[in-house]
Amino acid sequence: MSEKKENVIKAARFLFSKYGYRKVSMDEIAGEANVSKKTIYTYFKDKNDLIRYFLVDEINEMNKLADEIDKKDIPFEDKIHELIMVQLDYRNNSKLLGTLLQEVEQGKLVIDEESQHILNKTIQEKLKIRLDKAIKDGYVKDCDTEIVAFLIYKIYVALMFELDKPIDRDEVSESIMNILKAWILK
Repeated sequence: MSEKKENVIKAARFLFSKYGYRKVSMDEIAGEANVSKKTIYTYFKDKNDLIRYFLVDEINEMNKLADEIDKKDIPFEDKIHELIMVQLDYRNNSKLLGTLLQEVEQGKLVIDEESQHILNKTIQEKLKIRLDKAIKDGYVKDCDTEIVAFLIYKIYVALMFELDKPIDRDEVSESIMNILKAWILK
């Protein structure tokens, strides 16, 4: 990645985290990154493209955490529990994600259809792959993994974007584990 693009990304991440998406202009990002606005448009077609970049980046970071948990030699249910806890902690600790989620909750940020499609496809595909493997390994009941991945994703989105109260990670984790035990775990 070029140094200029890296500077743009760092500047936009800092500004979006501190002030939110709506309050930051491309001029301010250019100023913070010490580049021209034209340089930003070399890498990103608009502000929505920057948000898309950060959403995918956040998903990739969460996937790295999930991959690390997958490598652990612990019982499957413990992996699921740890995965839920790590995802909830990530949600609570990511300054950028926290700011963006707050703007979504307040109706100040509407994620465009292309970004929603990328998020939906990326997360659901990862879930489907994990479910297929869990079925093969005998941990999950045989099911239509595409439908189950969709439903798990929708629960996750509701927790991340729509739950109108602070998240108690232990309470949420226990609730999700109970649903999964009744629903798909063997």
